[in-house]
Amino acid sequence: MRIWLARTEPGATRQAASLAANGFGVLKAPVLGIEALQTAPPEGPFDVVVFVSEHAVSCAAANGWPCGPAIPIGTAAARALQARGVEPSWPAQANAQGVIDVLAPSPPGRVLVVKGQGGRTTLQDWLRARERTVVEWDVYRRVPLDPGIQGERVDAIVAASGDGLRVVEQLWFAEPRDARVPLLVPSERVAELAKAMRFERVLVTAGAGASAVVAGLLKLREGSGNG
Repeated sequence: MRIWLARTEPGATRQAASLAANGFGVLKAPVLGIEALQTAPPEGPFDVVVFVSEHAVSCAAANGWPCGPAIPIGTAAARALQARGVEPSWPAQANAQGVIDVLAPSPPGRVLVVKGQGGRTTLQDWLRARERTVVEWDVYRRVPLDPGIQGERVDAIVAASGDGLRVVEQLWFAEPRDARVPLLVPSERVAELAKAMRFERVLVTAGAGASAVVAGLLKLREGSGNG
C-alpha cells in the first residue's frame, strides 16, 4: 500500500519513518505549511497555559515563554516542551475535550491558549461559559502548499486535521480520483467533515500520532490483504 501523508512537518517526516518501518510505501506530501508569527506573549500570570500543538510550542519559544503551568495537546507537544526544559504540569491530552475533562473538577480562573490562527474554540467556549477568563495567543498560521500529487498512485490518505483535509479534498477531486479511497482521520469531528466532502471510506484513528495511524493502517492492510 502507498500512503499519502498530508500532515504538516515535522510530524510528516516522523510518521513517514514509522510507516516505512511497517512496510508501507509513503508519499510524503504535506498540504499545509506553518508560518510563525512574531508576537509578544500576553501579560500573565495564568493559572493554566494550553499548547494546542507542537507548532504552538516551537513558535511560542521563538516569541518568549508564557507564564503558567502547561497542558500539551498531543505527545509531540509534550516532547517539544520537555526539549525546551518545560515539564508539562499534566499529561498530554489527545484533544480539547481531554483538556476539559482534566479541568472540569476545578476550572481555572485565567487560561492562556497558545495556538495558530483560526481553529476550533471548544475549550475556550467551555471556559467562557463558566465565566473564566480566556486569552488566545496566535503564534502561527497555516499556509496552503502544492504537494504535487498529480498522477501519483495513492492507496490511502492520512489527514491530521480539518484544515488539512479541506486542501486534500480540493486536490483529490480536482482529478478524476476515487471517492472510495481509504481516508484516515484523527477524530469523529474530522470524519464527519470528510463524509460531507464526498469521501466514502473514512476511518477514525485514536488521534493523529504515529502509533495510532500505524495501527489503523495495519488493520486496513489486514482487511484488504494488500502489501
